Amino acid sequence: MHQARLKQAAWRSLAVVLFALASHAGADNAIELAAGKGSENSDALRLAWQRSWDWQTAFAGNGLLSGFHALSINRWRKGDESISALAYSPVFTWRHGGSPWYLQGGIGVAYLDRTRIAGRILSSRWQFEDQLGIGRQQGRHDLALVYRHYSNAGFSKPNHGIDLVLFSYSMTLD
Repeated sequence: MHQARLKQAAWRSLAVVLFALASHAGADNAIELAAGKGSENSDALRLAWQRSWDWQTAFAGNGLLSGFHALSINRWRKGDESISALAYSPVFTWRHGGSPWYLQGGIGVAYLDRTRIAGRILSSRWQFEDQLGIGRQQGRHDLALVYRHYSNAGFSKPNHGIDLVLFSYSMTLD
């Protein structure tokens, strides 16, 4: 019981740190809130701090390639079972011309507090975080639909992985 309270306090502290970083952020930073469903119909929540990259380049004709760093706290729940994860991922974004629509993709790392949920076994606490998505940016606001996959890439067996589909809202901070 005492250990569970300590873990809960640690995860809450990480959330406070993310909010503190975001509150002192400049125009190149954003806060993201996301919710969705995962493997075995589990519920998924995500809170992230994003920092835009300082570069962009022409790519694929009239396209523009850029991206951001994302540091996130994630929570997956199915019944009485849950997993919390801290993740970092560099994410590439691509837009065609001046379109507000974009595609995104990235591969990062995540550390989980548990390795089992809803009959799925992840075997190790360290996981890769892969993501693909589509979104639309309007001024400071951003809406996206993102598929995420967490897996240890077969370094430990069994490796059932977790798949998530999340709807996210991000807001650039001033």
